[in-house]
Amino acid sequence: MKDAVLGFYDPLADYYHLIFEDWDASIERQARVLDALLASHIGPCPIKILDCACGIGTQALGLAGRGHRVVASDLSPQAIQRATLEAKARGLEVEFHVSDMTDLCEGI
Repeated sequence: MKDAVLGFYDPLADYYHLIFEDWDASIERQARVLDALLASHIGPCPIKILDCACGIGTQALGLAGRGHRVVASDLSPQAIQRATLEAKARGLEVEFHVSDMTDLCEGI
């Protein structure tokens, strides 16, 4: 099963952003919505967030941009490589790991 998932997602890493009309706007919109949801339940202070199955980092990047400390993981090494490059290009600090969501402690 793991090989089938990797076989599907690894080749998509360079193109996944294309599912969004405007990926940068989607990063910001999702971060705004998630940040408001978190603030309504936890308060407005930045928190440490684990983004499991982060893909190329859409939510992780946005939340890091809003000041949260983000640790993100995905099964796909190619997606993690892309997410890492995107974070660096945006000047964001996100701790990325390749990890199977069924065993997060092993990869992080």
